Order: sequence, then structure tokens, then C-alpha cells
Amino acid sequence: QGSVNHGRCFETLIPAMKDVPVPLWICGEGNFMDQTKALIEAQGLTNRILLKQYIPPALLPAITRQAAFGLTLFTATGLNQYQSLANRFFDYMMAGIPQVCVDYPQYRAINDQYGFALLIPDTDTATIAAALNKLRTDTVLYERLSKKAREASCVLNWQQESKHLLQFYGAIQQHG
Repeated sequence: QGSVNHGRCFETLIPAMKDVPVPLWICGEGNFMDQTKALIEAQGLTNRILLKQYIPPALLPAITRQAAFGLTLFTATGLNQYQSLANRFFDYMMAGIPQVCVDYPQYRAINDQYGFALLIPDTDTATIAAALNKLRTDTVLYERLSKKAREASCVLNWQQESKHLLQFYGAIQQHG
């Protein structure tokens, strides 16, 4: 889910799906859509990879909950990507869905504390396929990550974070 843009690892994810016998839904649109369609066709995966295009944000949680696992993949083309935290990382967590995620510093910091993602060291085709197949076949790992995601969703949510924001504003008002 999100934008189908350059740098989102579709050029390695799509070939990886040849070795992962499950369907893949790609939700979103972007500047890599034509290449994504061509890759799906070239890999012979038109029967397993579904392009759902843009989904309104209000409908996305219901679609996300249908997934067995999520993917948070980016190419670190710059510091912005390397230090980012994508919304989808939290969307999957809130849905209680394990995910395969790039091992960049901010994801690592959260995962070290809450442990709901399977972090991968690179976004090579073989690495992605191996991680997805591990989630698909290791039911103990899958259940542990799913449980950890549900537990983290009780802490990492707006209801909890809004308290910190209100405290921050209160401190500014008191001292400002």
C-alpha cells in the first residue's frame, strides 16, 4: 500500500514473488506504475499479482486486515529514506499483521523494542523471497510477530501519543 514509485523495490519484489506461492496485492499509483505492470507481465505473474491502484485512506484499513503479511521496502537513495518511518509500517502493526521490513535505523529501533516485524538486511530478490517464505511457513514466528503487533498497537497509537503532545503543549504554555 502507498505509492508505486521508484525506490519502493518493485524491481526486486516482483521477481521474488516467482518463488513465493501466494498472491500479492499492490495498492497505490505512482511514477513506477508502467514499469511495475511490465515487470509483472515479464515475470509471468499476472495471475498472482493484483494491482488495486489508489484506495481511499478510509477504506485502506479494511483491505489491510485481509492481508497475511505486509511489506515495508525502500531503497535508501538518501538520508530521507534511510531514516524514514512509513505509515504502512504502523498500518500493518495496527492490523496485527506481521511484515517484512528493511533494516533501517528507525525501523530497527522500534522493532528492537516491540518485535513485530521481520527485518531484512537488503532488498535483493532472494532476500525478499526467503523472508516472505519464512513468514509463510514458520507458524511459530508468524504467530509471535502477529501477537507482538497487536500488543504494540495498544501503545503506538494516536490515543497514547496525543497525551504526550498535550503534555508538550502544556509545558510550552506554562514556560512560554
